Amino acid sequence: MDCTKTLSSAVAAVVVAVSLAMVTPTSALGACKTTLRGELVQAEPAPVLRPAYPRKFLFFYLAEMTPASATGSERRFQSFVVSNTSTTLPIPFALDIDSPNKCPSELELRISSDDTDQPRFRFGNADESLRGQKTIRLDKFEIIPVWGPNF
Repeated sequence: MDCTKTLSSAVAAVVVAVSLAMVTPTSALGACKTTLRGELVQAEPAPVLRPAYPRKFLFFYLAEMTPASATGSERRFQSFVVSNTSTTLPIPFALDIDSPNKCPSELELRISSDDTDQPRFRFGNADESLRGQKTIRLDKFEIIPVWGPNF
């Protein structure tokens, strides 16, 4: 067996691998791929808070907070519509985050629930059966307090 031929094949393979690595887009290097895990729980009782009633669909909206500007101080990071079979709290959740952008250190998570699969994200309206909001981190298990409609 020719030792020179084997060595040159190995060197060629390394050169090809390095070349492919250099061609990989830089946006892929900063991609955010993780799973946000947590649980929706009833918010502590307060005079103005009503019990939350989960419906058929849960809507999760993740917003990245940005410096105040003329166009607002947040931008949508990702949103999810999740089918729900639970009628009581707590409700565990796991959301697969897949973004071409790098993972933000903190996000604003907003949650609502409805019987249709069309997200409305109308936070603060009296007819919402469940809603919640919390600043979260993607790298930890999050407990999200939720409450019911305002009357």
